[in-house]
Amino acid sequence: MGARPSRFLLLVGLWGGLLVAPPTAYYLLLKRVAGQQAEVVSVSWNPSRTCCVTTYFPTLGERTPSSRFFHFFSSPAFFRVHDARGELLRSSEWRLFQNEADDEVPKWVGDTQVVYPTSKGYEGWTLPECAGR
Repeated sequence: MGARPSRFLLLVGLWGGLLVAPPTAYYLLLKRVAGQQAEVVSVSWNPSRTCCVTTYFPTLGERTPSSRFFHFFSSPAFFRVHDARGELLRSSEWRLFQNEADDEVPKWVGDTQVVYPTSKGYEGWTLPECAGR
């Protein structure tokens, strides 16, 4: 009788994984494609012009089932910080449980700190590599 609960849990876990894994994998694929096709909305440089923060709107086309599925679970915007050479330093794109807001642009606080809006306030990064020379 001791084997039944463990077999039951194994079957529930197996079926649960089969039901959850495909939509999750599909969402992650859509997230990657939407990030590659994202529309640049704004670019803001820090005071010493060593780094910039760019606001993007992810896009998958208009009114397709894939875009509706994607936008149901995604933020309307994401942010990337690049140095003056164009190298990516930070990105909010893959913060899956954070909902970035699209109604306000990110702001620099001096040369090394940038803050961006979310649905729960502000988040940000301290970037020592952006310090003015």
